[in-house]
Amino acid sequence: MTKTGSGGASASLFEADIEVIGDVSFSGELYLQGRVNGNIVAPNDSNASLFVQENSQVTGEIRAPLLVVSGKVSGDIYSTRRVSLKSTAEVVGNIHYTEINVEQGASINGTLMALKSEQPFPA
Repeated sequence: MTKTGSGGASASLFEADIEVIGDVSFSGELYLQGRVNGNIVAPNDSNASLFVQENSQVTGEIRAPLLVVSGKVSGDIYSTRRVSLKSTAEVVGNIHYTEINVEQGASINGTLMALKSEQPFPA
């Protein structure tokens, strides 16, 4: 499903009954309510935003400039702008970030690694 996002750019929604096996590339906004078994990648020089919503699950690496996690992520996270972990977030993996916000109750089993301002993703 595609809709107009908050910034006027297109947004995509993977609903709760969707399971993706394989890598996902996106730009704009992506709202994930289902499951992804694979990597999720957006261009690091874009305004792409990924919303891993409550009850959703990602098993794989995430590379997105802006990331909001309310669900589960098993894999490393790379963000050139901001990572927000909501109180229901569960992350098993390292988080590479420029700016991070962690709400009380969020669970992280990994290492936090600060990047220099808008540093490109490591290869």
